[in-house]
Order: sequence, then structure tokens, then C-alpha cells
Amino acid sequence: MADEPDRAELLSALTTEHFTLQGARAQTAGESASRTSLFMLSVSSTLVALGFLGQGSRPGHTFEVFALIVLPTLYLLGVVTFVRVVECGAEDYRYGVAINRIRHYYKDLAGEQERLFLLSGHDDGPGVFGNMAVPVEGRRQFFSFASVVAVIDSVIGGSTVAIAIATVLDGPLAVAAPVGGLVGLVSLVLLLRHAGRLLERRAGSTESIFPTP
Repeated sequence: MADEPDRAELLSALTTEHFTLQGARAQTAGESASRTSLFMLSVSSTLVALGFLGQGSRPGHTFEVFALIVLPTLYLLGVVTFVRVVECGAEDYRYGVAINRIRHYYKDLAGEQERLFLLSGHDDGPGVFGNMAVPVEGRRQFFSFASVVAVIDSVIGGSTVAIAIATVLDGPLAVAAPVGGLVGLVSLVLLLRHAGRLLERRAGSTESIFPTP
């Protein structure tokens, strides 16, 4: 039977781990914000460039060629950004689980003074999201950086298809616009479904030791 660990050494190790996890959470939040900002800056720059090219009444082939080259590239950048931001969210959740486990040990040490700890020590969804004042039920991932990227990227994808139909295939606007809108909607649904599956897979792979009663 293994010897019981020294409580002081264990507390020191857990405190160090706690600060390490806090730094990791800050890093994932910073990466999500920087990647989203880079994508938004790219979108803004592209729209400005398209605006300059389209100032004339007849933009001509220059506008069409530029749009059909840049917009698909921008859409691909958005997909890559979306996937990584979702992964950062999943990493942040796991770090939150680990921190709550350590906090649970702190609260055990506190005994009757456990009430001094405001945040939860439960290592499950309600415990982690409750500490961030985020409601768990009915919210999912719709109010996150990833969802913002997904919506804007889907608009870009739908716009690309609409421009391609109207210019390359010489289709009427009455056809190009609905088809582009449908493509954008399908893109948004697929991206959000991917995010949901990834988050559920990452969350399900972490067993709860101190679940919320």
C-alpha cells in the first residue's frame, strides 16, 4: 500500500498546478481572440478592396476575378480559424475541470470555512460553466468567438457562390441570391454541428470525480 503523501508537499504541488492552469486558460483565451481578430481584419481588408474595385458602374472582369480568388481563400481562412477557436474552447473547458478539482481539495482543507470559497469545486459542466456565470442549459456554443466566425464565414461562402453563379454562369440575380443564401445556411449548420460534436467528445472524455449534486 502506497504511503500517504505529505499534505504540505501536496498542497504546494496543487497550488503550482493551479497557477499553471490559470496561465494556460489565459493563453487559450488570448489565442482565440487573436485568431478571431486576424480573421475579422482580413474580412475588413477584403471588403475595402472590393469596394474600391466596385466603385464604377461596371466593375468588369477585374472585380469578378479578384472576388472569385480572394473570397474562397478568405472562406478557407475562416474555416481554419473556426476549428482552432473551437479547439481552444475545448481546451479551456478541460483546464476549468482541472482547476475545479484542485479547488475541491482546497475546500476540503477549509472544513467549516468552506463557505469562504465563492466558486464551485465540482468538475463537471455545471460546475465549470457556473464559475464563469454562464448558464449551461439551452445555451450551447452559440455565444462564443467560434459562432461569430462561423456566421461571418458562412456569409462569405454564400456570397462567393452567388457571385460565381451571377458572373461565371451568367445566372439571374433571382437565382444566384437564393442559392448563395442556401449555401451559407448549410455552411453555418455544418460548422456549428462540427463544434458541437467536438465539444461533446472532449467533455465526454473527461470523467467527473466531484460531480454537481
